[in-house]
Amino acid sequence: MAVAVVTDTICCLEQELVDEFDISIVPIYLTINGKEYRDRIELTPDEFWKLYPELQEYNTSAPPIAEYLKVFDQLSKNSKEIACIFVSKNLSATAEAAIQARQVFLNDHPDIKIEIIDSRTAAGAQAFIVLEMAKAAKAGKNLEEVVAIAHDMIPRVRYITALEGLKRLIKIGRAPKTAYIGELFQVKPIIGHVNNTGVVENLGRGRGTEKTMLKMAEMMESYVDRTKPVHVTIHYTNSVEDGVRLKDVITSRFNVVESHFTPYSPVICLAIGPATSVAFYS
Repeated sequence: MAVAVVTDTICCLEQELVDEFDISIVPIYLTINGKEYRDRIELTPDEFWKLYPELQEYNTSAPPIAEYLKVFDQLSKNSKEIACIFVSKNLSATAEAAIQARQVFLNDHPDIKIEIIDSRTAAGAQAFIVLEMAKAAKAGKNLEEVVAIAHDMIPRVRYITALEGLKRLIKIGRAPKTAYIGELFQVKPIIGHVNNTGVVENLGRGRGTEKTMLKMAEMMESYVDRTKPVHVTIHYTNSVEDGVRLKDVITSRFNVVESHFTPYSPVICLAIGPATSVAFYS
């Protein structure tokens, strides 16, 4: 392809789509109880949940510059233009590290063009942007056109997540400003990215799994027309069954023309704990 597309593991994109559209994935790093892992490489979602009961000390970090340089070097052998889109810079230093790596790489490869885009979102919403970029690249679009598609998609994609609690987001400093209120009342916090701010937004709360899922579907109606085609991704963590239930709620209410069903990557699970999520656009 004329343009190579790069993203990070927070997008939670299915491997078959990664392979089909030749998307390069840079892994986020996790440290759990003193041991370092590369997201989805040395630690899969299933393996993470086996470790979950024993979590004590943990943190996440952006990939080191060497990870990006390895990807840029490999891609530059076949593509002179590289389009990168990463998780919101308000959530991670992933994009900032990529910018530093780009400068290092371009010093030795001035003939290569690399664009780095802040998705201002995460998870399935980020994945939808990645997919449209990759489809355009596969169709032969140039770097400027691929980047334009990304910027068109960014304000359109949204996602909503229901959590068991906010203590993990509070610990890593990524919780909404009103997080402590929800934590005190021990309800299911509903958070997400719906206003294109790039920060985690407090969207409400629910009581009980079924009522919370119905509330998430009602929130979707504020952003998409139920009669129009809707693209949807359902994410789950430690309960596939909850993911299926949310999928049933969403597909029964909306005209879903594209549907994905994926586990959250370990790095997201580490940050938020058990959850279900819907990403969407129309």
